[in-house]
Amino acid sequence: RAVTPLDALLALQGDEPGQRRARQAPRGRDALDTLEKLAAGLLSGRAPASIRADLETLRRAGEETGEAGLDAVLQEIDIRLAVEAAKLDRMAGRA
Repeated sequence: RAVTPLDALLALQGDEPGQRRARQAPRGRDALDTLEKLAAGLLSGRAPASIRADLETLRRAGEETGEAGLDAVLQEIDIRLAVEAAKLDRMAGRA
């Protein structure tokens, strides 16, 4: 079957919600792990130097899954990522 312009447009618009969920659930776990690593680093006085970039990369990778409950949890995690990144900026004198 030939690819029509409509098929191409639909392909560009995105993928199935299940695929977005498959990407976002592990991203949420990675974000929580990174936040735990940050907390442990701050408690020991040695937060990894790359943690700020990790927080921002994880936050920017967010996308809606189409599942209201999961999206709400991921949004809360993204807010925490942004807050912690801002705190690190302030501590480094970049605010």
